[in-house]
Amino acid sequence: MKSLAGMARWGSAVAAGALLALAGGAAEAAGPMAGSEATITVGQTRAVPVVSPDGARAYVATADGDKHLYVKTVDTQTDEIVGQVAVGYDDWLKGLALSPDGSQLYLLNSSTLTVVDTASLTVLNTTTVPEQPRPDSWAAGETERLALSPDGATLYISQDGPHGFRAVGNGRILTFATAQRAFTGSVEIPTVWARGLAVRPDGRGLYVGGSSGVVRLDTAGPVPTVVRTIPDTATVLGTGHDLALSPDGRRLLAVNATGSGRGELIDTATDTPTAHLALTGSLAGLGNPQPGVDGTRFYVTTGDPDNGASVLALDAATGAIVPTETVTGLDEVWVNGLAVGPDGHTFYAGGYVKDVNSIANLQIIPF
Repeated sequence: MKSLAGMARWGSAVAAGALLALAGGAAEAAGPMAGSEATITVGQTRAVPVVSPDGARAYVATADGDKHLYVKTVDTQTDEIVGQVAVGYDDWLKGLALSPDGSQLYLLNSSTLTVVDTASLTVLNTTTVPEQPRPDSWAAGETERLALSPDGATLYISQDGPHGFRAVGNGRILTFATAQRAFTGSVEIPTVWARGLAVRPDGRGLYVGGSSGVVRLDTAGPVPTVVRTIPDTATVLGTGHDLALSPDGRRLLAVNATGSGRGELIDTATDTPTAHLALTGSLAGLGNPQPGVDGTRFYVTTGDPDNGASVLALDAATGAIVPTETVTGLDEVWVNGLAVGPDGHTFYAGGYVKDVNSIANLQIIPF
């Protein structure tokens, strides 16, 4: 496995390429920026990052010791916090999504969805998630994840099923129209726990990591419809899967969210598992799966309170760990969010140090 030593080689390669260009090499169109290696303290409880399409900015949702929630902007070249906006009280931060053009950020905080303009760092809209249909005396299920359609027009939110005394109902998927900034509908799905979301690159399909397997929905119509459930045969799912879809939409990685260290690789052409994965020991949790930019890798984090968290690199075709590309010994003991930079060679890992009430970092790691 690869330690953090020598992780700046990508930045060195970029600098060398720039020198060649200045020396009269062939001019090429500039690609997305690589991040500059750093560990930046951003808050105190957790840190969830997303990265702008050009790689110049990272936006991090984090909270202070009094549970005030902020979005902070980090310049990925100078490694400085260059702005922040307050977005309420941290009821329970669920995740972020960035519009395809990078102009708007969507933040799900328990039952509230907030839209932030990234250029001015101002809150454009705050909307409460609609009430979940349920019997009297039952409590609503927790919201879990959010994901944007490729065209940025529709935001999907997963929500667990409502629960009563020794009883629980099915979860649901909500749709939010980004142009109108309004919720437009919901659909019940055949699973109690509705966790990770992954949208097909053509925008016509949505996968949900449920407690009974991975649920596929057709999103071609105005309201998503359930197509099938891909049953899980390798793990006891508990509270469901987190998901990552390859850029071409052909492979889906589902990792267990309950600490089993297991997952599955799924062929989306047939919706069948092609590999059952045992990635870590049973006490090591997996999370934050992300696809590589070129489609040959998936990345997933695992926590380690003694030696620091890791980012595992997986072969996208087989699901096998690639030891020479795995990064160990992060400054954080647990990662709340992971983003792969648009350059394809920078990790942005947000997490906490020592314990959940201590320090939250954004770590930028060229690889």
